[in-house]
Amino acid sequence: MTAFANAKDSDEVRQYLIADYDEEIDSHCKEKNYTIISRPAYVDPSMVCHHFKWVSNRPRPAIWNISKPYPKK
Repeated sequence: MTAFANAKDSDEVRQYLIADYDEEIDSHCKEKNYTIISRPAYVDPSMVCHHFKWVSNRPRPAIWNISKPYPKK
């Protein structure tokens, strides 16, 4: 399962977070002293790839990375 959250830090700057589970986002927010504003059920994949920070324990899944073309030789 994938969990999303919109949070803000102590300077009122928005943080867009993604993880495997809500508990991982909760733990990250507690550690960084973020306040969770909302937990959207769906986020457009292009928004996730460009703006959301992966906060789960495992590496970011390839589905949430932007593919890059092979370099020209």
